[in-house]
This record gives sequence, structure tokens and C-alpha cells, in this order.
Amino acid sequence: MKTIKVTLSSGSYNIYVGKGILKRLGCLVKAAGLPGRGVIISTPPILKLFENKVKKAAQSLLTRFLAIPDTEKSKNANLALKIIEKVMPFDKSRGVFLAALGGGVAGDLTGFVAAIYKRGIPYIQIPTSLLAQIDSSIGGKTAVDTRFGKNLIGAFYQPRFVLADTDLLATLPKKELMAGLSEAVKYGLIKDPGLYRWIARNAHKLLQRQPRCLEHLVCRCADIKARVVSRDERDTKDIRIVLNFGHTIGHAVEAASDFTLSHGESVAIGMACACDMSAALGLLDKDVGDGVIALLETIGLPTRIQKKILGKALRALAHDKKFKAGKNRFVLLKRIGETRIVGNIPADVIREILTGRLS
Repeated sequence: MKTIKVTLSSGSYNIYVGKGILKRLGCLVKAAGLPGRGVIISTPPILKLFENKVKKAAQSLLTRFLAIPDTEKSKNANLALKIIEKVMPFDKSRGVFLAALGGGVAGDLTGFVAAIYKRGIPYIQIPTSLLAQIDSSIGGKTAVDTRFGKNLIGAFYQPRFVLADTDLLATLPKKELMAGLSEAVKYGLIKDPGLYRWIARNAHKLLQRQPRCLEHLVCRCADIKARVVSRDERDTKDIRIVLNFGHTIGHAVEAASDFTLSHGESVAIGMACACDMSAALGLLDKDVGDGVIALLETIGLPTRIQKKILGKALRALAHDKKFKAGKNRFVLLKRIGETRIVGNIPADVIREILTGRLS
């Protein structure tokens, strides 16, 4: 088991990465000083696969499992309040902790509930998707969606620890595996040219779930995110914003598709658009951007936008959280491993970039 530390002024925590480490859950909960009662929030497909394993790993802990619908639309304020009402009867005098077992939806919703119930109770992350293991379970961004866009109601609230067992990826549908690789490519593009080249060389092994490759990828990406979050916990220093490369357009496309596109697929489209925009503004060599797009397509990810959602995606961009004083801000690429934040890009330029990516 490898340990990666997220060092924060508000309280540091560990990310545990390894093969078969779910069995250590009970020991890690006790070592973290958490209450002996835990409510595990997950989706029916994930519970079918892992509920018994979690029960066994929890050892002497008293656990209760709550199932949420297996869809992005589960991230809503009404469901968050319903979960709290179900947690309350289980919350005895010694308290309770929450555990997110699943992907980004379970993680975001569980963290949000933990942040608002009693003004904050402890929670942990047990990510079961590649995307969650390398990205969404780390950093304490918790949120629910609204009809205006993704993650518009939320809080920064850090987990007590993250347990990333790479064995849990064995049953991950290929589409979700590819979605996780989308975020992995992002980490290479924004911070680590070596990682980007390694992914390009080993894409086929990753798609075949070669255990050592997966463990290396999760460790490397988790370490990058931990270091970025440690320097800018609450996204106020224009450091953490680099993690949003591809996400500005990606979130808009995801919402415009009514979440028929996954987060990873939407981010792949957003990164393709960001590469096009970087080249159009003279920041990035076009051949480099074309190479990034080719890698995404080799993995099996989409890089084009359906014409029917273009208008809705453009409208969704207006609600992006990264905009300041009504001016847009995009994380763009100068070269592999180096980004630049560019603001106030004219609307006609944005429309032209998206139009150029229509399928």
C-alpha cells in the first residue's frame, strides 16, 4: 500500500493506493479516530459488486448502506436532504461517519451531505472508478447540480482519508475506464510531460487493465492532484484552476447532453476544444494539439460535439463558476506540461471553436 499525503492548513489526510487494500478499511477507520458507526452511500450496481466485501472489511464497525440512483441526476439538493433524514436515526450519541462507495456522483453527494449535516461530520472516500480514484475523490470539492449547471451548490470539505483499491477497477465497464483515462491525460497535459508520454505508450495496457500500470497511473495522478490541492485548497490562488483544463467547455457539454455524455467523455471534448482554442490564439503549436486529440481518440474518447446540443452548451457556459466579474476564463495549453489562464475571450471565438468541433 502506497500513501500520498494531502497537506492542508485545515487538516491533512492520506490517500491510500494499492491492490487489494479494501480489507484494511476497518483498521484505517479506527486509526483515523472515526466513530464506530458508518453509513455507506452507494449505487445499486456498486453495492451488488462490493457490499459484502465492504461489510467484511469493516470488521467490528456498525455499518448501514444507503442506495442512491445510478445517475448524475442523483446530485441534487432534495436527495441530499432525504439522505440526512435517513442518517439521523442511525446517528447515536457517539456520532456517525459517512463513506462514499462509488464514482464521482456518490463522492460528490456524500461529501456534500457530510458538509451540511450538523455543520460537518466526518466522511471518507472509497472510489470504485478510475476517474474517482485519480480525481474526484481528492481535494474536498463537494457539490450538487442545479438546472443551470453542474456543481453550483457545494462546499469545500475534505475527507478524513481516501482508500483507492485498484482491484475495484477490475469490474469497471470499459466506457468508464476510458472516462478515467481522459482525466489522466489531463494531468499529463497540465503538469507532467513524462506522464503524458507514458500514457501514450501504455494506453493499450491501461485499457487491458494491466495491474501494475493501473496502480502506477493512480499513484502518479493522485500525487499531482494532492500537490496542487495542498497549495490552493479553496481555489483562490489561481493554482488549483489548472485542474479545470478541458472542464469549462466539458461541463457545458455534459449538461447540454442531459448527462448522456459521461464526465470523462465531456472533458475529452473540452480538452479537444481547449487545444483548438490554444492553437487559434497562438499559444500552442497546432501539431501538438492535434497529437493530443489523436491520443484521446486512440483511447476511444469522443472529441466532437453533437450539433443538436451546441446552442444549449453555449448557454450553459454563461453559468461557469470560473468566470469572474462576468468575464470568462479558460485554462489553455502553451506546451505539454504548461498552461496559461486566458480571460475575456470573445464569444464569437468560442462559438467558432465549438462549431469547428461539431460531429
